Amino acid sequence: MRRCNHRHATGQRFPDHQAKALEELLALWTDDGVLVIGGVTYSGKGRPDTASCDLGALTLCDFYANHAGGLVLGHNWVSLTPIFTEAITVLDRNNATIYFQCIYFDVNNNDVIKTNSTFGLPDMPARAKKVHGQWLFSYAESETIAPPTLDVYEQ
Repeated sequence: MRRCNHRHATGQRFPDHQAKALEELLALWTDDGVLVIGGVTYSGKGRPDTASCDLGALTLCDFYANHAGGLVLGHNWVSLTPIFTEAITVLDRNNATIYFQCIYFDVNNNDVIKTNSTFGLPDMPARAKKVHGQWLFSYAESETIAPPTLDVYEQ
């Protein structure tokens, strides 16, 4: 789920890429999924090309189509997750918790870090449910945090 989330949430330079990525991101969520980010709650999937995806609809479709920086047309952002920030706990056959960080780099601007956000909070990980044999995100709170301090450019 995390890998698919990052693959579809980055580098949307063309409208057809954005539309496909939006559909595939929404497919990672339960129909009643909830994302709380920046104090705003987005609930339910919504559907692309309907009013449920319009700015202000407060659905997951609204969030990804209108607010998620990696999906903004013209942005060439790449999202990475440092493996040491990832935690997945299977609670039972149909429920799990998940936490990871998303670090977005602007490829067109010398790989400047644009944002570092969490999917889930350290003390309250996101939740996932198994629906018809497939794991899907069902609830997540997200926040912006400082990037990891590991300096990959130091020699």
